[in-house]
Amino acid sequence: MRALSAPVLPLSDASENLWRGTPARGAVAMAGLLAIAAPLRFFIGALSVMQQPSVPDMVELAAWWLLYAAVFWLALLAAGHAGARLVAGLDRIARAALWLALACACAAAANLAAAGRSRILIEQGVVQGALPMHLYGFALSFTLAILYFALLRRSRLHEEAATRLAAAQAAQREARRRRVQIDLQAVQARIDPSLLFGMLDAVRQAYACDPPRAERLLDELIAFLRASLPRLPSDTSSVPREAELARAYAQLLSLAQAATWGMSVDVSEPARHARFPPGALLPLVDDALRSRGGPCTLQATCKGGVCRVTLGLPARPSETTIARVRSLLHEIDGSAAGLSVTTEAGAAQVEMWVPHESS
Repeated sequence: MRALSAPVLPLSDASENLWRGTPARGAVAMAGLLAIAAPLRFFIGALSVMQQPSVPDMVELAAWWLLYAAVFWLALLAAGHAGARLVAGLDRIARAALWLALACACAAAANLAAAGRSRILIEQGVVQGALPMHLYGFALSFTLAILYFALLRRSRLHEEAATRLAAAQAAQREARRRRVQIDLQAVQARIDPSLLFGMLDAVRQAYACDPPRAERLLDELIAFLRASLPRLPSDTSSVPREAELARAYAQLLSLAQAATWGMSVDVSEPARHARFPPGALLPLVDDALRSRGGPCTLQATCKGGVCRVTLGLPARPSETTIARVRSLLHEIDGSAAGLSVTTEAGAAQVEMWVPHESS
């Protein structure tokens, strides 16, 4: 079934989506928080043990730590983006090695960019030498980079799961819509053969006693078949096509019973090219006319992005048919479509609405 082939993003595409829109903003913010954590901790710790801190020293040290944070932040973003592109197709060990290498590169870049801070820290007795300072800074930055990549992967997996869930839900909705539509087509399949054979027999009998009525009956049968046959292989239809199908069907039943009632159709200009679910009108008309014959009306209008089709019927359709058609409308267009029925003095008015879209 076509619904089962709903598109699911590959892992590489889902990874790329992490760098567009809301996920990208989250990745930038997450990298910024982690990048400022290390220099902020180092700066506060250095101030607490500095022997004779002067204002110029504190300003210079703050500038070095800001540079450290900026370089570390940019390195995390660049490494995360590159890693998301490079991990596709790698096995588990290769992916782990790649992320470890990128974490080392981020930590090294930040520490080397702010290497000038060692002079102040050594002069103030905060550290004993440049090497221990760099090792400590590298270890903390490396840990933060690993944490960032782990959070990035978790976010990416969440995005992939959300994408798959959305695709599965769309496939489920499409499957339900097709099932309801198949049910309606099954109802129509039961109508058409019985109608065809019944009308052919009515034409044969009418030619024996009323040739003019037989000619009209045959013309309406041809019109009905012309309206119904193009709809069979298609999942979509239009308001004029469905209206003509309902009108031809009502006229056929009228002529078959030697009655004068039929269906008057009024389709506004905006509705002439509007999409409408196939098979939604005929079951309602068939139910009402088989219950009690009488004149019918159909009016279609489109306004404010909504296409409305109103049926005036001599009797109320069965609740089963009403529920089936309402379910079809909801499965195709969700809450934007609907059906309501009002009854007065035995007659019924059925109003259906769907989003106004071109067929």
